[in-house]
Amino acid sequence: MFKEISISRTSCKGSSPVYQSTIHSDGKVYWNGEKNVSFLGEHVIRISSQRLKKLEDLLISFDYKNFTYHSSREIIPDSPTCVTRVVFKHGETKTVVHDMGDVDGVIENKNHTLKKLGQFERDLERIAGLKSLIKQTLYLYHFKNRHAENQEYVISSPSQEKAFQMMDASHLQCKNWQIEKLGRDSTDQLYPYIVMRKD
Repeated sequence: MFKEISISRTSCKGSSPVYQSTIHSDGKVYWNGEKNVSFLGEHVIRISSQRLKKLEDLLISFDYKNFTYHSSREIIPDSPTCVTRVVFKHGETKTVVHDMGDVDGVIENKNHTLKKLGQFERDLERIAGLKSLIKQTLYLYHFKNRHAENQEYVISSPSQEKAFQMMDASHLQCKNWQIEKLGRDSTDQLYPYIVMRKD
């Protein structure tokens, strides 16, 4: 069993996410979003025992403790890095620094490829609940005031409640509005925003 798992992504010249996160064996997940993520600053979430078990299974199936990083001669400059670190139950510590501009060279152990390392990192983010902190899912909501024909909004937000809060209409009742959920926002926006306002 692990004591804690840390994962962080560093900056580059592009729009890659920059954050640090630590998952503890009691289910607490500490997050600090720095740049190009939906949740900036420090946050704490909690994950279930089932997710903790899945993380443990992921470490075993990937054989993280024995993973050997094979760097190649071909490295794309100015690429971000992903750093993972695991503190195991008996105090052993393992850190892997993955240069995202590195490509797989000739590797005898097919389990130790950089492609599989990248998949391990993405699986770690998914199981630990980090994907929604990196990029939250936004939905488009159409609000039309039943008592004012010319007052309507289209808002991209993670929920109807948050969308209503963005309308600057706190003096109005939600029941005054006809609300339609249009679907997912297909843009790469990280934060809620007002798409259209008419009044």
